[in-house]
Amino acid sequence: MTGEEMERAIEFLLQSQANLEAQVAGLGQHVAEMGQHVGEMGRQLSAYAETQSQFIEVVTTAITNLADAQARTERTVNDTNVRLGQTDERLNKLIGLFEQHIIAGH
Repeated sequence: MTGEEMERAIEFLLQSQANLEAQVAGLGQHVAEMGQHVGEMGRQLSAYAETQSQFIEVVTTAITNLADAQARTERTVNDTNVRLGQTDERLNKLIGLFEQHIIAGH
């Protein structure tokens, strides 16, 4: 190999090394940017999870309140039915007395 060929080979190797270093630096920058994006996505997911957690809490409270209200309504309806039954019994007794009074000719 002549001196000129050796110089060209060395120049080629140096240029290749410089290109490789530039590519590695570019990849390093790309990796750093990806890390920033992943960090931002993590923050966004965390905020989303917190929002979802709050939403679930609100919905759970609302459903619990509705269930309690339904239970109160059912108790009120049951109490009303009992009282209606008692009223029917009293009316039937009154009707019976009234019928006996009429049959007796009063």
